[in-house]
Amino acid sequence: MRTAILYNFLLEANLMATIAIILMMILRKTLRKTLGNSALSFGWLLIAIRLLVPLSLPNPFIHLIRTPYAPDEAIRPIAGQIKVRLSDVLGRLIGPDDGPVGQTARSLQSSLNNASLPITLFKIYLIGLALVILWFIFTNVRFRQRLKADRIEPISGKLLEGYQALCLSLGITKPLPVYLVDPLPSACLVGVARPTIALPLTVTPQDALHVLRHELCHFKNRDHLWGILRLACCALHWFNPLVWLAASMSDTDSELRCDDRVTASLAPQEREAYANVLVLTAARRTAPGLSVLATGMTTTTKKLKARVLAILGNKKPLRWLSIAFVVLATMLLAGAFATSEAPLNPRLTRLSPAPSVQNITSDEAAYAYAKTLLAREEMGIDQIRDDLRWETIENDRNAGDYNVGATLPDEDRGLYGAAFNKDGRVLFLGNFDSDVDNSLNVNVSVDKSAQDALAEDVVRFLRLINPEEAVKANHWMLLRQEKGLTTNQLTYLFYDREEDMGNEDVTTITVTVQIAPVVRVLRVNFRSTEHAGNG
Repeated sequence: MRTAILYNFLLEANLMATIAIILMMILRKTLRKTLGNSALSFGWLLIAIRLLVPLSLPNPFIHLIRTPYAPDEAIRPIAGQIKVRLSDVLGRLIGPDDGPVGQTARSLQSSLNNASLPITLFKIYLIGLALVILWFIFTNVRFRQRLKADRIEPISGKLLEGYQALCLSLGITKPLPVYLVDPLPSACLVGVARPTIALPLTVTPQDALHVLRHELCHFKNRDHLWGILRLACCALHWFNPLVWLAASMSDTDSELRCDDRVTASLAPQEREAYANVLVLTAARRTAPGLSVLATGMTTTTKKLKARVLAILGNKKPLRWLSIAFVVLATMLLAGAFATSEAPLNPRLTRLSPAPSVQNITSDEAAYAYAKTLLAREEMGIDQIRDDLRWETIENDRNAGDYNVGATLPDEDRGLYGAAFNKDGRVLFLGNFDSDVDNSLNVNVSVDKSAQDALAEDVVRFLRLINPEEAVKANHWMLLRQEKGLTTNQLTYLFYDREEDMGNEDVTTITVTVQIAPVVRVLRVNFRSTEHAGNG
């Protein structure tokens, strides 16, 4: 597996998830009561999906951030931008004195560019992943061994009868096994494939059913499966502290969601009794850690206060707001996966009518006709500036033709160019603003079928502006296009017959088309390039 594939996934997943985690932290702080714990838990589920699923959906706009300084097509735009920005930061640390900091920065920048640094980081990542997974396995095996060693017996008698009735009331047809364990600080739901409930031997008969109801509600909420998602997120993204924080907050929200389910059908007196059980259990202050696949009723004092107030308050969330949050969060999740470039299909869909026959006899008429040609839909110029300096350029080789250029005010740089004869037959059109506009420096790739389709559009355009010569545009090829090269322009060479390509006297037509971020003709030349001019 190439390291670029892993980096694409890790960088994209962590960037999107980090933004979502920060938003979730704000929502938990400000809108918990109105959103509800179930909606918040759903939000954590979506974040876990983004962290765990290596999916990349096509995005028709993501190519706008592809950098030309990360030419490897396997590196998607987000990872490419991060790589270039990191290289820029390291470059700023390289000073003229080349001290220890500068030498380190220079070495890191060189390692980044020749891929030795990504490979080293890849190895470190794998070592960290292995260590975290081994730690999770060790803590879970140790916890299960202690439970097994301290197990006394299954529940029986009246407690078993009450437990079975409780399961039926909750819709659980096959009760989970329940074992008395001593010592055990708090009851917990343990296991994934075959979950069981561990109940402290010291629990009082009047509290036992409340405790069992709590663990059964964990089971109904599938919290034993949520534990796997948390561990998987923490393992895959062990280097991101926000992921660990999110796992902890998700665990807390699962407990609050469980409290909601427990108290949904309880009378006020039963709520108070359940809250008292929760307070007494929390006083032990010992619970399975985040790395253990088990639930527990114990919690910290600050979290306990919030849980008790929520139980006694029994405030219902706003249903419409919860639904709106679920819908919006799901839409954002789909957008968070849209990180790969969609196949571009650039087309010249808007073609202006053929220019009318002219009888150009003055420079002023030539300027007006040049403006008309440049304003065609295919050229994609929003508005021709009024402050341009128009002039006619002498051309000894093509006497009688008009060569018109438009120059920017106070600058010796041509912005537009056009050449045509007195009858208005177009010989050259040029729009040079893309050569100096950095905002247009967008690199994309277009497959062969899309290149051919665009070429057909260009031929229709050529036959509108110069039907006499465009009739020979029967074949085409791309100039300066190498395998794997990404660019924001395609330059076509049109010709009549394959065998004529070696003959210098045969007419060829060159056309440069910008394909991103907009599709438009930049230059079209029915003559040798040495006579094209740029105004």
